[in-house]
Amino acid sequence: ASMKYGATSVRRPAVRPSQGPSTPVGNRVNFATKGGLKGKRITIDPGHGGSDPGAIGPKGNKEKTSTLLMANYLKNYLTSAGALVSMTRTTDKDVYGRFASARNELQARVDVSTRNRADAFVSIHHNANNNRNSGGIATYYYPKSGYDYKLGSAIQKKMAAASKLRNMGTQQANFYVIKRSYIPAVLLEVGFLSNYREEQLISSAWFQKTIAKAVFEGLKEYFGG
Repeated sequence: ASMKYGATSVRRPAVRPSQGPSTPVGNRVNFATKGGLKGKRITIDPGHGGSDPGAIGPKGNKEKTSTLLMANYLKNYLTSAGALVSMTRTTDKDVYGRFASARNELQARVDVSTRNRADAFVSIHHNANNNRNSGGIATYYYPKSGYDYKLGSAIQKKMAAASKLRNMGTQQANFYVIKRSYIPAVLLEVGFLSNYREEQLISSAWFQKTIAKAVFEGLKEYFGG
């Protein structure tokens, strides 16, 4: 979830930097895009965490909680297929440190994918809007590697079909984590926590597994597996 929807001071926004990507740690620009999932390095970024809860639904469900659960299910699917998975966080904690600046926190997430020489970066979030009726599922990409849209559209197609939520499509955005990583990267907005029905779905294990499986299928298709 981002600052687009009137973020409160508690939520750390997905910063939109004005300048272009800075050189990440190790300046790695080579990445695999085909040959199946086996052996591919994938970084999963469960949005928010620790001092930053992210969006909070009407019933009190926190974005940071469900993004981590979905990420863990996704990790299991990918690992079973032989992919090498790195996570920006595995528990309810800040990646850079408590109450860090948004820039430091988000860059710390990008650095995880760089250190692990990832071939793809997937950030998991939930949307929020002041209008409780707003709902749907979207994938965001920043066109900098030549493969970002391909990765995003493969995942979005599978998520929309599996979730049956309103398909908001694969859209371009300047979110920090997808802009600052040289590798193909996407940010998923899986449903609206501000929507009563979607909050209920997001907090259910069935839905979390369904989305994780869909993202897995999208990655499988992207890598040609």
